[in-house]
Amino acid sequence: MTARSLAPLAGAWKQAFHLATNGSGSYGKGLNLARNGAVAQIHTQPGRITAPVAAKKATHQAAIHLPELTAPQWDNLAAKLAADPQAVADLVANRIPASIADSGHAGGISIAPPADGITFSCSCPTGRTHRVCDHSAALGHAVAERLAATPSLLLGARGMTARALAAHVRDLVDGADPGPLPADTNGTVRAAQLYSLAAHRPPQAPPDLDLDTVTTLTYCDTPHPGPRARDLTRMTADAAARARALLTGTATAPHDELADILRILASPDGADQIAAAQHSTGIPEATLRAMMIGYRHGGPAGAHATLAATPASADTLEQAREAVHASRAVGLGTITIDGSALTDTTAGVQIRPGPDGRWYPFTLWRADEWRPAPGACDDPAEAFRAARRARAARPQRR
Repeated sequence: MTARSLAPLAGAWKQAFHLATNGSGSYGKGLNLARNGAVAQIHTQPGRITAPVAAKKATHQAAIHLPELTAPQWDNLAAKLAADPQAVADLVANRIPASIADSGHAGGISIAPPADGITFSCSCPTGRTHRVCDHSAALGHAVAERLAATPSLLLGARGMTARALAAHVRDLVDGADPGPLPADTNGTVRAAQLYSLAAHRPPQAPPDLDLDTVTTLTYCDTPHPGPRARDLTRMTADAAARARALLTGTATAPHDELADILRILASPDGADQIAAAQHSTGIPEATLRAMMIGYRHGGPAGAHATLAATPASADTLEQAREAVHASRAVGLGTITIDGSALTDTTAGVQIRPGPDGRWYPFTLWRADEWRPAPGACDDPAEAFRAARRARAARPQRR
């Protein structure tokens, strides 16, 4: 799911969260903390979003409380999603549908809570009085930033996991014809969604054949459980467009033999092919496993960036370093240019340019081993913040 498609959900949360802080000065201070990677791993449970937040050499446990949706409200939401073929396809393919970001979806039900339903608490003195503090405000900003990629944060806090919601919707569409799968806004039809949706189509009756005569049959749709002809046409056109981009050299990321190997390794059963991949590529197993992670975070470009940074000019690297320095509220640590990578050895983070022109975040795993992290983007400062967040989310290795 793209960040753009779920942007309304993050926007609705930002508005409600801002109003809930009631003009407190902690709102701006929390933003600075969040931008500097102070918020560690975020946890959700029904009615609560929590995370450790580091500030002034101390770590506090911040929490945001919000009301759960009732069972009838979830039923209403599931019924609306079940009527949307794209939403059904997303859910059965283990993806959050973009339509859930619509604040007016399902008869006015919003996954984002109302402002008057949001309260705060924290282990710091201010938070113990259930007022917003710098730490709980930082958590609110971190939630807003991560919602576009991880909408399940709000689903869980509102009382329903993504898996449970998908099961609820599947029960509603089981045995029914959900209709054709529309293409995404950019024209893409995902094969996994298409076949997952087709699996819910009812069986088709066999054609009435007269074996005594020669008859020419034309199928508009493939037999069950295959996808519809319209969906196949869109998917084929999309595949052809991608092939043209590869042949003309205009693709944004290398889709070479190595990237294809990593695509297989990054699949659910791909780990069983590690030995064969090592034999065919000559790349050590530890590097291949790291590249698998890079592929999951950033596709072919993420895998290549994990293997090695894409060469960049001295001016590009210096401009990126200045952008990272300018984005930090406190200039802790020294950012060095190592080859084509920017490294903060004090924080244990690094960003590298990828072959698609984006910056990829990494965190120090062992002595000289860097592991890829999510959050690649065009802005080096934002990629650096993603690396800081990933580093803060796991404990220091000894």
